[in-house]
Amino acid sequence: MANMTFRATTKWTGEGLHVVAKARGFEVSMDEPESLGGTNVGMNPVELLLSALGGCMAVLVPAFAAEHGLQIDDVSISLEGDLDPDGFLGRADVRPGFQDVRVKLNVVSPEPREKLDELMALVFERCPVKDTLCGVPVSETYTINA
Repeated sequence: MANMTFRATTKWTGEGLHVVAKARGFEVSMDEPESLGGTNVGMNPVELLLSALGGCMAVLVPAFAAEHGLQIDDVSISLEGDLDPDGFLGRADVRPGFQDVRVKLNVVSPEPREKLDELMALVFERCPVKDTLCGVPVSETYTINA
């Protein structure tokens, strides 16, 4: 299959720290909690990143299960990430992003444990969002308009 290009745009609303991201006609609001200077009208970007990781895995479980003829009754995922805000605020010489991310995936299925272990290994190995978080080059450009 040929490469696919996915696109999104993000724009500051002009109100506090509220931004809106758009892709394929869908829209997501992001903001920061009041404790970080926002107005708390949406998830912050790192919460959305955790949600993207969980969403990717939650999509892959039933998709890969169907490919392997496995029955899945339910999938839920809880995610946590540790981040020191002093990093992105420039207050300390610490990493600005997550230092650690923990994923707890819960699957309800009548299938044998060994089949589900194989399925989970496949999900963890082939999740595009997880792979991206493990390190991908990001090229950056900018323009300034007066």
